[in-house]
Amino acid sequence: MIVRRLTAAISVAFVAGCGGEPGDAAPRADGAPSSLSRAASLAAACSGCHAATNESIARLDDLSAEAIAAALAEYKADAVGTSVMHRLARGYADADIALIAEYLGAEEP
Repeated sequence: MIVRRLTAAISVAFVAGCGGEPGDAAPRADGAPSSLSRAASLAAACSGCHAATNESIARLDDLSAEAIAAALAEYKADAVGTSVMHRLARGYADADIALIAEYLGAEEP
């Protein structure tokens, strides 16, 4: 499931890079902007390390949206942390963290 979502996120990010401004959301079929496109673009950054084929880094596909949001918020708030996750999380607005968490969070069975 997470692989399909991340593959879709990469595709959306690629298409978004072919025109428009950074952060522009692709319109939905009804013409309204879609926050899902923004979420997919943001979540694409996670696929490099958190892919299902990478056994040395935590997988995200079993985590709830709340757990992902809490972890990102903790990384962001840690002023002395120097890991890649600390640096990435500091670059996200709280709204971005919410979008990422909602997009990647495990669906209820």
